[in-house]
Amino acid sequence: MVLANLKVVTKDRLIERGYLQFENGRITTVGEGDYRGDDECVDKGGLLAFPGFIDIHIHGSMGIDFMDAKEEDYPVIADSLYKEGVTTFLATTLTSDKDSLSRVCKTVRNVIDEVPSLGGIHFEGPYISLKYKGAQNPEFIRDPDIAEFDALQKDAGGHIRYIAMAPERPGALEFIEHVTKEGVVVSAGHTDASFACVEEALKRGLTNTTHTHNAMSPHHHRNPGVVTAAMYFDGLFTEVICDTVHVCPDTLKTFYKIVGPDRFVAITDALKVKHTDIKKFQLFGLDCVTKEDAAYLESGPLAGSLLTMDQGLRNLASITGADEVALAKMVSTNAARSIGFHDRGALEKDKLADVVLLDAKLSVCEVYKLGKRVH
Repeated sequence: MVLANLKVVTKDRLIERGYLQFENGRITTVGEGDYRGDDECVDKGGLLAFPGFIDIHIHGSMGIDFMDAKEEDYPVIADSLYKEGVTTFLATTLTSDKDSLSRVCKTVRNVIDEVPSLGGIHFEGPYISLKYKGAQNPEFIRDPDIAEFDALQKDAGGHIRYIAMAPERPGALEFIEHVTKEGVVVSAGHTDASFACVEEALKRGLTNTTHTHNAMSPHHHRNPGVVTAAMYFDGLFTEVICDTVHVCPDTLKTFYKIVGPDRFVAITDALKVKHTDIKKFQLFGLDCVTKEDAAYLESGPLAGSLLTMDQGLRNLASITGADEVALAKMVSTNAARSIGFHDRGALEKDKLADVVLLDAKLSVCEVYKLGKRVH
């Protein structure tokens, strides 16, 4: 199959008139100009081609939370995410008891081969800071436990890809060193770590920061925390919720100016109420409400977003002024790099044929997963 008459966003430049050729779920050609071959060719009328969006931090959709999702729920969530351009996502958990986490792990292990866009599991907690717990249930917060995590990874069939944790907790540095050797990406999240603690954690394998600015020690001129470290260390990928609620536009554009397009990872941190009209719900035992385009604990603090990735893209474009190449890095390439998905995240030969076609207003028109149109 060939998609022709496209504006193709590569890692280096925008091809003003080009085409993409797919075969067996992979990109075989990223061409410039008009296609001259014999394969079936479809004219796309000058639409913008981005690599499929990758959301490494999402808790659910369509009224379904990954903490209690059944196997049959995963295709429902995946289909809802295709509509916003997401062709890869990580099923993100909450701070909870071991049995609940084990249930998620076993479900993902059973269903992952049947849901092409499911990339694995993201553990948000339970090894986090009580001070910066956010909307995580404090009843289940605990110190890092290598034996517990190894057992859960076995339940998951090796599909835990990412964990957000507080590197200042007792045993955290040894934990980080252990799991990163096993190929798990570790992010500083829900944490009161100092700049110095993050620096030491980097030496042990830390590579990311979780929903940067939210639920972490802030930038301060006498007591620098995780936000300062996120800005300073080039070895950190920085998740950001780009809904303009969790991080205001002025902070968003300032942070982008500092970290640039190569470390910035757009996420949604969306909860199960995304793509629904639900106004009141529970988040693993905590009462929540939706208002003003976000979700809040009934006690007041932010609990998560209702953001779609395509809206996050449009927000980034209008707030930062970033060009198409930089935007594609923020919604796709950097996420793939940060979790070691080397087969996706860019429109290049031999990468997965995961493609989003957008109009001039950056609205999603068509989505392809493994070369097949899914929206």
